[in-house]
Amino acid sequence: MSELEELRRRLEALEARVDEVAEQQAATRHLAVNSDRDVAALQEQRRADMQLMQALRQTQLEHTKTLEEHGKLLGALVSGQVAMMEQVGSLTTQVGAIIDHLGITPPEQPREEG
Repeated sequence: MSELEELRRRLEALEARVDEVAEQQAATRHLAVNSDRDVAALQEQRRADMQLMQALRQTQLEHTKTLEEHGKLLGALVSGQVAMMEQVGSLTTQVGAIIDHLGITPPEQPREEG
């Protein structure tokens, strides 16, 4: 083989290799662009998730405060009901004592039909 033919063969091989490298670079660039898009989409989703979590946290704090207020109110209502039931019991005892003292026989209570 002559030197010129050897150079042509090497040049063709080199050009083929350059074409392969150019194709690989294009594919790599395409992958990089897609990766950038994927990362951007993930970042956007993460921001949305964080906003949602913050909104849920705020709602939970508000609900906790409301439940605490309701608990205090319910406690006060129960205490009031207990006090009134004690008063009713005391009044019932006193009325019974008065009826006994006066010698009054209370009328029979009508029976409930069931």
